[in-house]
Amino acid sequence: MTTVEGQEVAPAPAPAPEPRPLSAELQSLKGVVDAMLDELRRGAGDRDKRRQVEEWMKALADKYPEFGIESGLRDYYLAEAGRMREEFTRAEELGEKLAIGRSIEAYLDKAAELGRRER
Repeated sequence: MTTVEGQEVAPAPAPAPEPRPLSAELQSLKGVVDAMLDELRRGAGDRDKRRQVEEWMKALADKYPEFGIESGLRDYYLAEAGRMREEFTRAEELGEKLAIGRSIEAYLDKAAELGRRER
């Protein structure tokens, strides 16, 4: 589009469509997902159970992108890295510190990847 002064002006982008409300069934599932993501962030259960929930959340994130699961997983990865940092502080053996440090790096990498996807 050209103005009276002859300057080129890009047309304004169309507003993003309003998200459709979720059906009652999907609202119920979203409530379950939100509760599970909260449990992950708080570090509930043992590490193996959290990994099982993480895998389920990853599968659901692809199926239901409107749930915002990826941001919940990113928050979980950052919280888990924080918990691992506390373990690192308590560790005494160099090999244990190395393993924990690598785990922290892996969680931070996962969080960064999800952060890049959200932009």
